Amino acid sequence: MTSLWGLFLLLGSLSFGSPKEQQLSHRLIHNCDGTIVLGNFLFNQRPLSLADVNAYVDNYANTQVTTFMICSGSDYPYYRSKYGRVFGDDRNGTLDCGKDTANYKYMVSYFRNHLNLEKEGTDIIDACLKRAKEKKMESFITYRMNDLHFNDTTSHCPVEYTDFWRAHPQYWINEDIGWKSKGALNYAFKEVREQKLNMITEQLDKYGKLLDGYDLDFMRFIVYFKSDEGEKNAHLITELVRAVKTKIDELSARRGKKILLSARVPVDLDFCLKKGLDVKEWDRLGLLDFISIGVHWKGNPAIPVAGFKAGLGNLSIPVYASIDDGGYDDRQFYSHGMFRGMASHILAQGGDGIYLFNYFFDAYKSKYNSKLHLQDGGYVCDVIMPGLLNEMGSLETLQKRNKIYCVEDGGAAAYGYRPETPLPLKVSLEKISAVTIFVGDNPKKDVPEEAILFLRSDHPGKFELFVNNQEINIQKPEYVNLFQRAQNLKKNEIVYAYIVPVYCLKRGDNRITFHALGSEQLTIKRAELALKYGDVEKFGYF
Repeated sequence: MTSLWGLFLLLGSLSFGSPKEQQLSHRLIHNCDGTIVLGNFLFNQRPLSLADVNAYVDNYANTQVTTFMICSGSDYPYYRSKYGRVFGDDRNGTLDCGKDTANYKYMVSYFRNHLNLEKEGTDIIDACLKRAKEKKMESFITYRMNDLHFNDTTSHCPVEYTDFWRAHPQYWINEDIGWKSKGALNYAFKEVREQKLNMITEQLDKYGKLLDGYDLDFMRFIVYFKSDEGEKNAHLITELVRAVKTKIDELSARRGKKILLSARVPVDLDFCLKKGLDVKEWDRLGLLDFISIGVHWKGNPAIPVAGFKAGLGNLSIPVYASIDDGGYDDRQFYSHGMFRGMASHILAQGGDGIYLFNYFFDAYKSKYNSKLHLQDGGYVCDVIMPGLLNEMGSLETLQKRNKIYCVEDGGAAAYGYRPETPLPLKVSLEKISAVTIFVGDNPKKDVPEEAILFLRSDHPGKFELFVNNQEINIQKPEYVNLFQRAQNLKKNEIVYAYIVPVYCLKRGDNRITFHALGSEQLTIKRAELALKYGDVEKFGYF
């Protein structure tokens, strides 16, 4: 076996990759969770073929997407593994779901699609990696470090459960700190860490010839230790990341090409450490080639990229930020204008690129037959479509495109994470209250046709409103529904639409201040700024 010192000498003597590969720092990453492809949702869940897989990957080719990541399935792998059962495998009918026949058929359909690909000499990971490389995209495996989707003990459906999890209940955290967290595997146990390293090593050995990189997705899900044991056990995960880095370097040496190692982590460094992720130490040790930051599912439309980078200090590797498919409420999907606003926010705050999580076209392709589907009024589209992939990758292509910037409303809270946000904001007679909206555009140079500030409050009220010290008075109530800003209103809630003079806006933080005009206090629950550059058919739907 090559000694560690010999490995370092070998790595130092090799010239990995082309200059283009070495210089790539700006990325638009697509993370594919695997089940969307294996279930063939893009083609109405018909029996899967290799041609269907290729067609899926092709949707992201010839766009601004640089990097295609395929999820490996965590401990429920999408391939034949020594350490886990193939996703949906019912062990020749020996695993069932009792009376829940619908769930059983649903799970087994994935395994049947796996068998279809096996007959064609491939599997979902192999096929996606090959097609991505054929289409000149970087090819990555992304590994979910603690996937909680298939640990619901109330379902009594063993075909849903991973073999390792089912066999070892003594390794479960058994603490309710978020969705399905009781069944999360506890990384304090050496056996859990060994299982994860075995899975990762197996994937590097099996698919190494196709890989440009490997991604450790700690955001799925952000539970690794009991709630008060993360920081004291952080060295255990650091050792695991270091072990993966050694495996990656060994693969790089064998291939004569640098294979990258990345990780997706929470947006707050203190929260990372609390959960057992010592990102600062990983950076100090040089374990990663880039970092992606994110929040759990619902997303943060104002992700604090600048703050994260400042917290790491003199960072020499790229930092990307993820945009999830969530929204303010469950399954209230982001609209096109919000996607552009989030991408602009990330890039203008110094993000080196975008990491798209669950950016799928299944509804657009199968439900709407690749046709535009607009909300009432014709201004808003909230169906994920391929066209945005040619916009979100850079500030240049986002320039003078209709977009919506938002203040995080607190909905991104999950598994103990609490986003820093002034919302909900109490507005009273006693003091002036304020929020800021970060704008990635340069309104002084690229002047919008119109700027509209949408405010959602807990009930109607009277207040003074200023944007960057400019008093705002003009309202357009009809814009509330035209721009679809009144979705899921709760009792007594109201949405205001104010016209903001574009000359008072600036790139960066824009301060919005409130002062109640009566004795009754009200609460601002949401604040959004729409920049309209022109007709939605030409400048993009909101």
